[in-house]
Amino acid sequence: MSKVKFKTGYSDRTRTGFETTGESLTQQSHAAAADVRNIIKQYDRTGLIANVNKGIAQYGDYSEINEYAEALNMVREAEQSFQEIPSHIREQFNNNAGLFFEFATNPKNSEKMVEMGLAQAPQKELEVSTKSDPAPPAPQEAGE
Repeated sequence: MSKVKFKTGYSDRTRTGFETTGESLTQQSHAAAADVRNIIKQYDRTGLIANVNKGIAQYGDYSEINEYAEALNMVREAEQSFQEIPSHIREQFNNNAGLFFEFATNPKNSEKMVEMGLAQAPQKELEVSTKSDPAPPAPQEAGE
């Protein structure tokens, strides 16, 4: 049985080179834009580094945005609710809760939701009679 050698910080190092065989996948058309010397020359001329200034900062009050855990729980609850729907209805949406959510939240599909049995039909409002209430009796004068 051969003796196993462990590498340590004091072991002899042997350098192995790397040589690309076949066509390289590196895109050479971006070489000039990625060269640090060209980036510094552009900075000297314009005072801007093009690679950094691509994004626009957005500031605002985001305090009402849900935490990640809350959002994840909402998605899980929605998925669980979708799984409780009969299978023949889920198949209409390719078993995709997102497609169903888009369909169900569209007001144009409210009648179809009622037909599927997933929503209650809106109750028709009763006509309120416009008859005026009888006038209260006139106050009596003293001595009558």
